Amino acid sequence: MEKLQVEFGGFSSQGIKDENQDAFAGWMPEGDIINSKGAVAVIADGVSACARGREAAVTCVTSFIRDYSQTADTLTVKRAASKVLQSLNRWCHGQHEYDQGGHSQMITTLSSIIFKSTSAFIFHSGDSRIYRLQNDLFEQLTTDHQARLGSNRVLTRAIGIEAHLDVDFSTIELCRGDLFMLTTDGLHEFLSAKTIQQSLIEWQQLKNISLETLAKSLVDEALAAGSDDNVSCLLVEILSLPEAELNEYHRQLTRLAMPPALDVGMKLEGFRVIDVVFNGTRSSLYKVLEEASGKIFGMKTPSQNFADDPVYLSGFLREEWVGKRIKHPSVMQIFARPDNAKFMYHICEYIEGQTLRQWMLDNPKPSILQVRSIVGQLIKALRAMQRQDMVHRDIKPENIMITPKGEVKLIDFGAVLAAALAEIDPLAEDTTPLGAVNYIAPEYLLAQQSDHRSDLFSLAVVCYEMLSGQLPFGSAVQQNNRAKNISDWDYISLRKHRSDLPQWLDLALGKALKANPEHRYQAFSEFLLDISQPNYSMLKAVQNQPLIERNPLLLYQIICLIQFVLITVLLSL
Repeated sequence: MEKLQVEFGGFSSQGIKDENQDAFAGWMPEGDIINSKGAVAVIADGVSACARGREAAVTCVTSFIRDYSQTADTLTVKRAASKVLQSLNRWCHGQHEYDQGGHSQMITTLSSIIFKSTSAFIFHSGDSRIYRLQNDLFEQLTTDHQARLGSNRVLTRAIGIEAHLDVDFSTIELCRGDLFMLTTDGLHEFLSAKTIQQSLIEWQQLKNISLETLAKSLVDEALAAGSDDNVSCLLVEILSLPEAELNEYHRQLTRLAMPPALDVGMKLEGFRVIDVVFNGTRSSLYKVLEEASGKIFGMKTPSQNFADDPVYLSGFLREEWVGKRIKHPSVMQIFARPDNAKFMYHICEYIEGQTLRQWMLDNPKPSILQVRSIVGQLIKALRAMQRQDMVHRDIKPENIMITPKGEVKLIDFGAVLAAALAEIDPLAEDTTPLGAVNYIAPEYLLAQQSDHRSDLFSLAVVCYEMLSGQLPFGSAVQQNNRAKNISDWDYISLRKHRSDLPQWLDLALGKALKANPEHRYQAFSEFLLDISQPNYSMLKAVQNQPLIERNPLLLYQIICLIQFVLITVLLSL
């Protein structure tokens, strides 16, 4: 079974200069890291006008690979690499030496490719370049960031120039046999694209020398052509690719057998069933005892009905992947199954308590303080997921547990959008929305688009329902996917159901439940603040509205009263 495999070969020369301010590196991790992080190729060209140009290039190349490799594997390649690049840029930009002009003395170009699964992710700033040869087609994949200043060319973008770094980002699909070339301007300014293309095609046909030797020959050719700069070339060949339809993690786990239905007293791979919590059409949950440790866990098993459904299995495995990576007291934890496991199941934290749905039935008219405590804990859980580039997408009372101590636990990760998984597993992207329609954000239901603001919307629906026992929208939203347009999400004032609640709370929920995500709160913390204390700017804005907007019912009553008075007066004449 093939995995992603790449081969590197590079060469660098200081040329006619006293110091080589170029740097490059390639990283091909071993084991499962190749699935989560991929392989990396990076090249940098330190600016010679800076006293520490070489240091900038070497630091950025080595730190980019090291820091990227240590980012959480729940982050997308774009987010992980961008965080690293911004950090490197801030460091380089801060290296001022005022006796040499006051600007940063660590400026460098940087161009990098991250190869993950069947895609290449390109990050570029400056005038170093990335090329690709595919089926004899040779193309430049980056654009030089430079401008003419008189007869000279100057960099308009590079690491260390400005406090904020703008990075060109793009993705391309890989093919086996692709040959990538990363160069500094000491090479590509002195060799034509046609000359380079001919050398690479000839090498692909003959394969009579190593990539390193090929890179050296191109460097030597540039020097012979009169290059007056440092000259560097890094070559990367794609030797093999994983199967595009499933990632390695998914393939390994789908070899596991579907477990049979279990009953109290039965055992499965060292776990004895103590209680059957539920048996559903999609999954079953058991309270189990791990006999080796004496610890109590939950065991979730998939349904035999979906044994041949790859989308269902992908969701089941995604739930395990998510639960093992989110470490937060308000998020149910999932643990690794035994190494010798032969069946597919999750071993998870067993939570004593009741669902929020049952809690709502037991507390039909809760206080604001009670609701705020639950919402605050859920916000902490959702922020933990947001930091890992995840969107829950199925926030509803049935997926929230309340312990006897009042602690909140967010459960069920089968609908979670994990951006890092979506990069390597097409099955991670659903063609139809998951979750309960009454709680789904409009952008997810109508366009299958979601981010943390979608979770905020669903959380606000739950908050509204806890306070009022009702849902915040009309029948078009509540009745089986009848909502077809964003206008169907017409907010019903909370005070219609509970006039004892303050207006500022109603306004906060109204904003969180805006159909357009751009008009909602953009951060969970803003929503929590506004349901904790009055937002006087929102109150003032409402008070300054015309009466027809502020209270159309009152205006209608006033008009009717005036009409009644006029009619009475006219009749009395």
